Formats: sequence, C-alpha cells, structure tokens
Amino acid sequence: MTPPDDTADQAPAQLSPAAAQFSAALQVLTERVTVDRATLIEAFRQALPGSASGEDARRALATLLYEVAEHGIISLPTARTKWDAGRPALPEQIRVPGAAPTKSPTPRKPVSWRPELNWAYNAQLTASQTEDLLAVNRWFRDTHNHPDRRARLSLRERSYEIFRQEKRLDTLITGALFAPGRLTLDQLATYREPPPLAYRRLGDGDTVLVVENSDTYATLRDLLTPDPGHVGYIAFGAGRAFEASVENLAELAGIHRIVYYGDLDAEGIAIPARASINGLQHGLPPIEPATGLYRLLLSHEATAGDIIADDRAQSLVAWLPEELQQSAHTLLAQGQRLAQEATNRNELRAESHWR
Repeated sequence: MTPPDDTADQAPAQLSPAAAQFSAALQVLTERVTVDRATLIEAFRQALPGSASGEDARRALATLLYEVAEHGIISLPTARTKWDAGRPALPEQIRVPGAAPTKSPTPRKPVSWRPELNWAYNAQLTASQTEDLLAVNRWFRDTHNHPDRRARLSLRERSYEIFRQEKRLDTLITGALFAPGRLTLDQLATYREPPPLAYRRLGDGDTVLVVENSDTYATLRDLLTPDPGHVGYIAFGAGRAFEASVENLAELAGIHRIVYYGDLDAEGIAIPARASINGLQHGLPPIEPATGLYRLLLSHEATAGDIIADDRAQSLVAWLPEELQQSAHTLLAQGQRLAQEATNRNELRAESHWR
C-alpha cells in the first residue's frame, strides 16, 4: 500500500479516543472548578480501567492529562509544589475552567425520557446539555421500531442525522453526556471511524514497525524488504492520525510487538504514548520505541525547537528506553528537536546496528 503525503487532507487535531473517554468521565465527576487528585484517579479508573490498573498507569494518566490540557479543557498547575515527586510527576489538583459552579437539574420541564436515558431524570446538566439530550431522546423515540434506522453509521453521519450538524458528536463524546453509565456510541449505533493505516507486508515476523513520516517510511520499507528479520509489517503513522489508526493493527494476524519511530520533539514522542493507550483498549500490545533508530537519531546535531518545561519533558521521555531518557530530556528542555529524516537512506544503508 502506498502512503499518502504527510500533509494531505489532514483534519484539525482532535482528542485521541482514550483522552476523549477520560475527559468525559472527568467532567461528570467535576462539581467545582478545582479538581483534586482522587477525582482524577477515579475518572481515569472509570474511563479506562485496563490502563488504570496496568504497570504503566502513572505514565498513561500523565499523558492523558497533558493532552486534555493542550486542548484547553483543563488547566495544569504551574507551581512545582503542586506536583508530586513521582516519575513522571502528577498534579495534586487541576482546574476545569469551563466547569459550572452550580448546574441546574434536568429536565427544566417534564420530559418522558426513553429507557436508554433513564439516568437523565437524576442528572445535573446544563441547559445546553439538556438540549442535546432532547435531540438524542427524539432519535431513540423515532427509531425505536425501525431496525433499519438503527443500522450502524459512522460518527459524523449519525451526528448529522440526530443534530443536523456533522461534527456535534465529535464535541459531545468528550463531555459529561458520554461519561461511564451514560450515553455510549453503541447505543447510538455509531463508531469513530479510525483513519486508514497504510502498511506493507515484509515477512513472517511478529513485529510491526510504525514510522511517523512518509519519507522515512519509504526509506525503511525499501531497506528492510530484502531482509526484514523480525519485522512482519511496516506502517506509515501519518503523524497524529496514528493515535486513532492504531486500532487497525488489530486486523494484522500474528503481531505480538509494535515498535515506533518518529521525531524527537514533544509531539513526536507524545503520539506513540497516546496511541499506546488507545491500542490497549483494542487488545494490542503496548507500543515500544524503536531503540536502535532513536539511538542513531540522537547522534545527530539538533535543530531549534520549542522549549519544553521540565515536568512536561520528564513525562514525555518516560516513553523512551531508560538509556535515552536523559539525552532526550536535555534536548527538549533546551528547546531543540531532531527530525527523523536526519537518519537518511544513505546512513541507514551503511549502518546495521539500528535493526
């Protein structure tokens, strides 16, 4: 399969599937603007019980918190004293700027909620949430005896049918209406369509190598084709698209390892960490760094990038192997980056220890 260009037809970045679930659970548990650590952990446990009980739970929670914060849904503390001493550090509390100090009970007037929405009788929802729920209630009512209208549709097709707005559900699935015990995508007979994942079968190995950018994907594909070793497939991650397209890897038979190679900058490291959390929800193994390739990349001279705060840098590099974490942390903290294209075809052909 031939990958598309990196920049072709890319939509604005959305919350990764796992972060959307976490955001929804957090918002329904939020009763005031300031949210304590216990509430954060409870939202994490409700939304993603598998990740919350795993050995990488701290790293996964830190990854989700930073992602949700980057989308402006929550604010993380700026004072170091508001963070614990763990690695990566976690905040003692956060702020949810959009949280209403008080919420009006719903409904404001008598409504006969469909059985799927019985929880709404005792819910504390805003006026906007109530209006959205009324639209969903009408859809449940109108499709109750019409199995053909309950046939599965993609998220934006279903969203247009219910709200006459194709992107409305994109927003709602990150909020309180989709918290655990409330609405689900299955109830609406819909699903988030993961972006297509371009890949090439190389051999019989049990490993899939995912590469962030298209030129490096093509280079590694060509170099590995004659002797793929343990690499059974090579896939084109296409930047942030991989956070959702990782689900497609579940269709590849005989895959027991997923390794990833991307840029060494904040976004390049965050992508596989986020994708790994989503992949775990679909029965996939955790995503590992392609250590040999990252080691080779770190031997190159860095270029200018964004200065990353110490706690954020610490959280990011926790995904990398321990032997590379300090070098990567220094890189980020000094406002530098390394593009994976620095390890070009000529170098990778001449070297062999990256395999």
